[in-house]
Amino acid sequence: MNIQLTDRVGDIVTAYPKTAEVFKEYRIDFCCGGNKSLLQVIQDQNIAEEDLLKSLAEAAIAPKFDGLNWSELSSSELIDYIIRIHHGYLKTSLPHLSEYVKKVARVHGPHHLELLQVDQWFEALKSDMEHHMEKEEEEAFPAVIDFEKDPTDVKRERLLRILDTLEQEHEGSGDLLRQIREITKNYELPEDACTTFRLTYLKLEELEADMFQHIHLENNILFNRA
Repeated sequence: MNIQLTDRVGDIVTAYPKTAEVFKEYRIDFCCGGNKSLLQVIQDQNIAEEDLLKSLAEAAIAPKFDGLNWSELSSSELIDYIIRIHHGYLKTSLPHLSEYVKKVARVHGPHHLELLQVDQWFEALKSDMEHHMEKEEEEAFPAVIDFEKDPTDVKRERLLRILDTLEQEHEGSGDLLRQIREITKNYELPEDACTTFRLTYLKLEELEADMFQHIHLENNILFNRA
């Protein structure tokens, strides 16, 4: 294990998946911001370098998520995993979570105005991701497989255009997640939070964690193969 300050954040998580938990703790974006070097994020966010490196070193020796080495999976295997695990999760969770967010905004919004904004941002995220997943499954993922089977310059140029659009959409989704976290003060619960309120914040944090891992697998591993 030898993590360098010049290493890209996304590459670190790819090589040592458990470091994702460290980056989450430090609020470091390893999915959409995966192209940044470790040194750059330390400087940008004024993070204690020694403490971060120590935490990363400890996480780097931990077992990989699910026992999988993402870089060793074929593109078709990785795509299958993304669709089954991450797309499957979103298709199930987004509609249910939408109901919770709306209910909490309706009941508690008059006393906690930030919930009204959370509702708007979440609905934008839900709509964006539903269209985004459809685009990936019907256009982008088949194009990735087709290019690997027949890697012509024409197909590569087309694929890169598709992936560039998807990465921009990932950035937009990441921004919405960050805005929701910021306006809720890192999902800090007020004293009058009911059970549904607490569950909603818990589910929003769960969604954020899943989406960060989801986007990391696409941006920093799958799309980098083009």
